[in-house]
Amino acid sequence: MTIREPISHISEKKLLQSVFFLFGFGIMAWVPRFPEVKANLHLSNGTFGSIITTGSIGAFFGLLTIGHIVHKVGVLKVSFVNVLTLFGAFEVIVHVRTPLYFAFCNILIGFSITALHVALNTQAFHVQERSGEIVVTRSAGYWSAGALVTAILSGFFVGHIGLAMHIDGVSLFCAISMIWILLKLKPVLVKANSMPENDYTIKDIFTQFHLDWPVSLGLASAIYMEFAIGDWGTIFTKERLEINAGLSSLPYIFFTLFIIFGRLSVQKILHKYKIDQVARFSTLVAGLTFAFSIAIAVNLPLNLKWYSYALFIFGFSIAGLGSAVLGPSFSSAANRRSPHPSSVVVGQLGVLNNVLTTSFKWIVAGVIAATGSIAVALMIPAALMIIASAFTHVMKED
Repeated sequence: MTIREPISHISEKKLLQSVFFLFGFGIMAWVPRFPEVKANLHLSNGTFGSIITTGSIGAFFGLLTIGHIVHKVGVLKVSFVNVLTLFGAFEVIVHVRTPLYFAFCNILIGFSITALHVALNTQAFHVQERSGEIVVTRSAGYWSAGALVTAILSGFFVGHIGLAMHIDGVSLFCAISMIWILLKLKPVLVKANSMPENDYTIKDIFTQFHLDWPVSLGLASAIYMEFAIGDWGTIFTKERLEINAGLSSLPYIFFTLFIIFGRLSVQKILHKYKIDQVARFSTLVAGLTFAFSIAIAVNLPLNLKWYSYALFIFGFSIAGLGSAVLGPSFSSAANRRSPHPSSVVVGQLGVLNNVLTTSFKWIVAGVIAATGSIAVALMIPAALMIIASAFTHVMKED
């Protein structure tokens, strides 16, 4: 007599994708309302920007430690605790008026986001290894969809619903929903390590740090396009074309929509082509198309600004489509090539990736400061995307 699984494979995937959607929806809700958050603290743009970066402190410690904690206690406990911590911190941070308390909450948010990222991706890798499907990439697509939906809704809520009411409501809804789904998934979530010989200590965090340079360099080069467009895309479009804020954000929205489309449809493509072939083609097309579109658009006369605008949308869209599978695919390669459990791999990969992408951010910011041109600086992520094609061989599953 066979024992039936408590949750079917299809239900498991749907529930996991729902968690990723809610994760993206919950943590990105407050970003469009940063001006109101800054006003609560009575800070200048520069000071507020500096305090916001404190979240990276929590993220760094999360990446360094959470993978080992997930391996030791399992996905459920880490996810459960950090859902409560994360959305509890969001409930508080929109009410505080003191920069010190804000910074403390922001560090806690950075740590909890990282902890959930590691735990949920550990589960996604677990499902992918059991099913042979592209679960990690599709899960990332649902996270992007949640982030995009909440960004659009938040834009509509500005001026109509108060900051605190908005974020309190979103946080309560996401916390209750994610905990309910996690409890439904409990029978199939990755359990705590039960083999002492495979245990990890605090010392192991530093002595067994696995550096896979081809994967790390390829990953950072490929995904920096997403960071660069998120940081500068809307500002670039608005300043270059002098159009209203709503239209200036449209190229970024198209970028995100095409990321989502690419991640959710990649399974169909992989029936015909291997992932390393798809990734190599994607990096080259995305990098070259983005670079040429921007170069042509900024050199058109001002009376043709709508042609420039169309080129921006086209370049951003192809960049999004080309970027779609790269981050999850490099991460899957890292998991396959590493001797460590997937929870540890996600954390270790994130540490090095954070260092590299932060370095790229400083370089781009320096180029903009030196040249006064965002267009020139955006050639850097385009070049990095092309360079990433040299590392796609790590995705071969031989």
